[in-house]
Amino acid sequence: MRSNQNASRHNQRAILLNLASLRCACGFLLLAFLAALASPFQARAESAMQREYEIKAAYLYNFINYIEWPENAFPATGGTITIGIVGQSPFGAALEVLNGKQVKGRTVALKQITDTKDLDQCQIVFINSSEKDHLPGLLEKLKDSPALTVSEIDGFAQQGGVINFISEHNKVRFEINPDAAHRLGLNISSELLKLAKVVKS
Repeated sequence: MRSNQNASRHNQRAILLNLASLRCACGFLLLAFLAALASPFQARAESAMQREYEIKAAYLYNFINYIEWPENAFPATGGTITIGIVGQSPFGAALEVLNGKQVKGRTVALKQITDTKDLDQCQIVFINSSEKDHLPGLLEKLKDSPALTVSEIDGFAQQGGVINFISEHNKVRFEINPDAAHRLGLNISSELLKLAKVVKS
């Protein structure tokens, strides 16, 4: 009798161990399944954001072809056109590929702005959305500089910025404030204006 009871207990332990192992295996498989599901979504999101900033970087480069700066906007020597980034750059490698490219007889140079005194060295100034709280001061600083101001901050163009990236139907579009450009001495091609949503301050 005692032998049968021991055998029964042994079988129960074996069943419990097998159930525990099965639960662990199922839990592991569920985690693996969820991870497999999450990875494509994460990769897709990262890929979409990367693509967005590749498009914006391409726009920055092409804006140069459709905008005329006054001669005093450029350094007397060097033949460069400098894109300054205020705040942490959201472009990653997408903007780096522009460094050293030739456009309109000038060499594109990139500059991370750490001091507002350096803004005077730039012909294009991209203001990151992280600088939203500092925007009025930055635009005040730039009001006498013939620099093309670009951002993706909501209402940027209405506040006196020149070009603002916006999203419409999941596509990158841009607003232009021609009056702000005129005040800075910039001449924007009518071809570029046709592609933009024109706004006023």
